[in-house]
Amino acid sequence: MSEHVRAELRRTGGFAGRPVHVRLDSATMPPADAARLVQLVSTIDLSRLGGAHPGLPAGADLMSYDLMIERGGRRWQGTVADPAIPADLRPLLQFLTHYSRGPGS
Repeated sequence: MSEHVRAELRRTGGFAGRPVHVRLDSATMPPADAARLVQLVSTIDLSRLGGAHPGLPAGADLMSYDLMIERGGRRWQGTVADPAIPADLRPLLQFLTHYSRGPGS
């Protein structure tokens, strides 16, 4: 794998209120998972996302995602929340949330 990607997710909120925290590094992941992480990140235009959004809608049942992505020497960090999550970020958030339960789960 030629490209190196790191991603970190902290999810809060939601009906059950279970927080999620996961850090992934494509250099230390199983090859298939690393390839999927790189593919998901490569579909996101990080320059279009902007940064943190402190005025996000609040609500006890809304998910909020603090996300950090490093790719190709560039770093993006910000917060997104339901229902205003950009469509190109959703697959990565789902992958990271699923991966927080353990590889292969």
